[in-house]
Amino acid sequence: MRYQATVRCGWDGAAGLFFVRDASVPGLVCGAPTIQALMCELPGRIRALLGLDAEAYIDVFVERVAR
Repeated sequence: MRYQATVRCGWDGAAGLFFVRDASVPGLVCGAPTIQALMCELPGRIRALLGLDAEAYIDVFVERVAR
């Protein structure tokens, strides 16, 4: 199975985190100190929200947007 997700993320300077602003996956909430760390977290969170198998392939397209 292959799934595609689009995630728009922003930067919260006060918290020092990149965070999910908007996503094609309803209910997706995630934050991390670097964009790379956020991108590493997203596939697992998406699989969990959608009830997908741990082996499911997910293409995640990340766009950084201004606050």
